[in-house]
Amino acid sequence: MNLTVGEKIKDLRKRLNISQAGLANGVCSQSELSRIERDQHQPSYMTLKGIADKLGVNITHFLSDTNSEREDYMQEVWKQLDKARRDRDYETIEDIIKVEQNNPSFQSQQARRNLMWHKSMVQYHLYNDFELAMSTLKDCLSLSSFDRFSAEINIQVLCSLGIMSRNEGLLYEAKSYHEQAYDLINEITNLNDKRIIAKVRYNLAKVYTDLNEIEKSLKVCHQGLSYCREYEDLYTFAEFHYQIGRNLLKKGHVELGIEYWKKSEFLFELEGKENLSNIIEHDIQSFQEHESV
Repeated sequence: MNLTVGEKIKDLRKRLNISQAGLANGVCSQSELSRIERDQHQPSYMTLKGIADKLGVNITHFLSDTNSEREDYMQEVWKQLDKARRDRDYETIEDIIKVEQNNPSFQSQQARRNLMWHKSMVQYHLYNDFELAMSTLKDCLSLSSFDRFSAEINIQVLCSLGIMSRNEGLLYEAKSYHEQAYDLINEITNLNDKRIIAKVRYNLAKVYTDLNEIEKSLKVCHQGLSYCREYEDLYTFAEFHYQIGRNLLKKGHVELGIEYWKKSEFLFELEGKENLSNIIEHDIQSFQEHESV
């Protein structure tokens, strides 16, 4: 008979003669561990990894043989990767990839490509290896197939290629990657993650501004604002206001440009992003002193 995750943890803990308090220490509370062992609480990915590390086994040791529980586990892994990516926590991304890259549950083309995409971020942001990261992303693109899920990963990969290229000052290469992503979001009507649309538009708008293609940037920014309003989503709403202000200032429309920057500053304050709000406040003061964007 197949054991549940909680039963496997309890069985191995007892065989190793470790108390609940000892296993829980530094990982979770003893009461949480007790609920996990009684299958009354689903552990998060990081909690399960902490338990596995202390018991000296791979996290996959606890996976159930049932498809539903494996699917729950995989969804938790993607959730943790998404969170780590948003938090720019590349050490956690690297830890997750090391654990899961040889896991049989993650050997489908879609799963392997998703892990490759995240691996490129570790290579670039953690180890400053631009060439290796770009190579990984291009290999990921080469594994693409013709379905919606592949298309979504393609968009994310193209965005990463564009972002890394822009960071390295390769603006025309960045423009090409972001325009390819832009074309894809306009072709696909049933994207699972609608926020990709705003992400693509924002990154393309930044590159257009860098290249002084101001009207193109403004057009894409206003498309982005329309998306935010349509879906009542604040994601990138403040960023688009900032970018519009940057474009207007470059065109010499100082009063209106500053107005957009102040709106962006206010929106970041509403979102609780005080660090970004402070940066814009500094940008406004700097522009007023030196009149340069």
